[in-house]
Amino acid sequence: MTRAGILSEARTVFARKGYAEASLREIAGAVGIKTPSLYAHFPSKEALYEAVYAEVSVEHTAYFDELARSSGAMAPLERLRHLLGGIEAYYRDRPDLAEFSLRAAIAESGASGASLREIFLDSESTLASAVRRAYEEGVASGVFAVDDPEGFTALFLVLMDGLFLQLTHYSPDVYRERFDLAWRHLASLLATSPEGSA
Repeated sequence: MTRAGILSEARTVFARKGYAEASLREIAGAVGIKTPSLYAHFPSKEALYEAVYAEVSVEHTAYFDELARSSGAMAPLERLRHLLGGIEAYYRDRPDLAEFSLRAAIAESGASGASLREIFLDSESTLASAVRRAYEEGVASGVFAVDDPEGFTALFLVLMDGLFLQLTHYSPDVYRERFDLAWRHLASLLATSPEGSA
């Protein structure tokens, strides 16, 4: 079994059970090998989990990088809505990653999650830059009220995290209603005039 195959099976087990409850024996069984064979690829359960986490982060980053790239020609407000809508579009077709990400948030807590938090912050940097750029373009064009780019970027990322939780906890109808209400409120906060809130 290849490293990629081990990572794939480990992702499934970690998504279903979380880090604490998943066992290397279960992962090895899913792969079709004996537990000691895993150590030829990963020195510990923690190293295997970190590799899965990094792989998931790379996929997440690639998706949002492409979303940011493909929306670059949009007006700033439309671009921000497009990026925010990426949460639903990304996880709708990847329920296993939604489950993994929920469980990973728990695994990141505490001192042992420091390396995971570092991976996540690194993966988030391109998205944060795209949000900041859209905001600054909106301010420069007079569509958005002048404010704090760093503060707005932080607010936007926190809103994305909250929307992720909404998406995983509520029905699509409830999620959509809350997304629309949150978006309308955010757009009205950004606007310097009625035209800016459309």
